[in-house]
Amino acid sequence: MVIRSDTAAAVEAVPAASVLVLRDGPLEVLMLRRNEKSSFVPGAWVFPGGITEALDRDLAAESGDSSVVAAMRVTGARETFEETGVWLGAPLEDAEHKRRRLLAGNITLRHLLGEAPVDFEHLVWTARWITPIGIPKRFDTYFFLTKVGREVEASGEDNEAVEVAWIAAEEALARHAAGTMPMVFPTLKNLEALLGYDSADALLDARRGAEIQPIQPVLVVEDGQKKLVIP
Repeated sequence: MVIRSDTAAAVEAVPAASVLVLRDGPLEVLMLRRNEKSSFVPGAWVFPGGITEALDRDLAAESGDSSVVAAMRVTGARETFEETGVWLGAPLEDAEHKRRRLLAGNITLRHLLGEAPVDFEHLVWTARWITPIGIPKRFDTYFFLTKVGREVEASGEDNEAVEVAWIAAEEALARHAAGTMPMVFPTLKNLEALLGYDSADALLDARRGAEIQPIQPVLVVEDGQKKLVIP
């Protein structure tokens, strides 16, 4: 018996952004492990990202682009810095100190962008996933690709992100299959989309300007087991 859960009362999907930060030699992506006490996908390995804030929208509009995608790019850059310490713009002096001040609310992203600008066009929109109806927490997440040098260091902020790793997509998928690196469905699918590429530039070129259609899986219950199905 198959029961579609999309007949359940819908919880509004919250706008969010996530960034696949890539580096070459070999091609790897930055991932983080969420805190086991997190209220959302505890212990799962994900890409840096989070919910859009009002200032993200303001900063995008002030830059001359008030589109949703522009705001999501700002969100992605901010969340990447907060969760992993990787600043996606010009060199930022005392970056870790400023990261902690940003997390504490003692400095704003506007201040940091004024000091070390980010070219948000370097964040290439690659996917949009909407959490299925029937799940208590739902997100409308825009996924972006970007590239950094191999010398860039990353570190977890020890609250939401307790561990970080640079890893090849093939290895991450293998670890998930072995049960040692738990991931959610959209993370797996975005990792699978990296397969077959041997450089970040090739991947970015392939995805730049791509037509992005939102993907909203359906949560179904079959023989007592829940699973996701892409329509």
